[in-house]
Amino acid sequence: MNKSVPQINILFYFLFAIQFTGVAQIDQECRASQPFCSDAAQELTFANTTGDLDGLGEIGCLNTTPNPSWYFLRIDEPGELVFDIQQWVDANTNNRLDRNERQLDVDFIAWGPFQTSFVDCDVLARGCDLNGDDENIRPAECVNNVDDPEFYIQDLDTENITDCSYARTPEENIFTETFTIPNAQTGEYYIILITNFADEAGVIQLQQTNLGEEGAGTTDCSVLEDGVGPDVATCGNFPVFIQGRFSGAIAYQWYRDDGSGNFVIITGATEPFLEVNQNGIYQLRGYSDAGRTNELGRDDLIVQDVSSAITVVLPTVMEESFSGSYTITTELTLIPEVEAGDFTDFEYSLYRDIGAGFNEYRPFQESPVFENVPPGDYRVIARYANCPASEVESDILVILGYPKYFTPNGDSIHDTWTLINIEDQPSALIFIFDRSGKLLKQLIPGGPGWDGTFNGKLMPSSEYWFRVEFNEPTDPNMRRRVFAGSFSLIR
Repeated sequence: MNKSVPQINILFYFLFAIQFTGVAQIDQECRASQPFCSDAAQELTFANTTGDLDGLGEIGCLNTTPNPSWYFLRIDEPGELVFDIQQWVDANTNNRLDRNERQLDVDFIAWGPFQTSFVDCDVLARGCDLNGDDENIRPAECVNNVDDPEFYIQDLDTENITDCSYARTPEENIFTETFTIPNAQTGEYYIILITNFADEAGVIQLQQTNLGEEGAGTTDCSVLEDGVGPDVATCGNFPVFIQGRFSGAIAYQWYRDDGSGNFVIITGATEPFLEVNQNGIYQLRGYSDAGRTNELGRDDLIVQDVSSAITVVLPTVMEESFSGSYTITTELTLIPEVEAGDFTDFEYSLYRDIGAGFNEYRPFQESPVFENVPPGDYRVIARYANCPASEVESDILVILGYPKYFTPNGDSIHDTWTLINIEDQPSALIFIFDRSGKLLKQLIPGGPGWDGTFNGKLMPSSEYWFRVEFNEPTDPNMRRRVFAGSFSLIR
């Protein structure tokens, strides 16, 4: 499974005790929210709620919240996420909105980001604070995103409301609401409340509409399964939160591997989430009874600081010298903990020396292979994804080559011709010939090159040939090779 570095603000436990003055508390149903994800393989529907027309009263932009249903999602790949939310009477129970099925009014409010979905529900803001003074936080100051799509994207509410929307009147026949998370980061959790104004039994669907688009994030579908989430790679940022669940569990207990494969109980860690302050293997066990005697399941994950994951970056060239275009492949040597944990979410950037030091030539990419690279001096920089602290650069990789042309016109640009990167091979022999095979010049490795003259006379624009004897740098034994090619003199 892909493992990425969480880039999220830590919520300390004292936040869980925040109370919003002047408003009733949101009840604890949010802590039992259902996990949700949306990707190309998962278009999930959930049964809506009926029989609770009073709901939770006024929350955010919603004047009423009848029949609230609670969901949470976890971010996998970072970026923007856009969802359509729909609700309908699923007459044929196929979990698909068919043409003859009646849609129901659907409204929602979402909060986040959080380190866990098991927040104290009083943390969820019931109102907005347009002047940002943390006083008089009122639902009346919250905006329907239909009226101002940028209100929550720009965080003008100044609270932890991520988005909020409703159809203004039933006569508008608006049955699809849009929910946007503008800049989600890996590992973040968001909580969503969806209402059922019609009080009719049906299903709710949240479907991500920007999947596959540039800059789009994704949700983590592992939250749908029993157990704990994927292994966590952190860029030196502790504490981090981990969580899990087991169907039917009412009690939990966390354990930690003592380093020998034995899991030792973590005293007091009885919530389905855990604040972790160090590397290790952590295990969650779920029980069907408060006394923790009937175990329903157990699952473990690794928490690993990847800021020092890489020890060596070793790029190599696939092709022999003077091939013209080259492929650079990079191998990494990793610390044992990262190697054993199968953390594989690395990225690579290529830097090139253009005469004034090394500058970025290819931006960071997931593949360790760079294709169609011209001759020159290069370094590869590797890092764990989204972890600048883990960056390690390679030694200089020298690729031999030759210019296809030169223009000896005195403008100091391409005025001479010589081989690229041959200066480190003083034993190399370089000869230049005209089309008839006449020797015009023998070059010294690292010397000034050929200026396009013979016996003090300017040679005409034409095709010229060269021959070089050198030691092949891509061969571990540096075997002696001979290469011949041609280039153009242009006046």
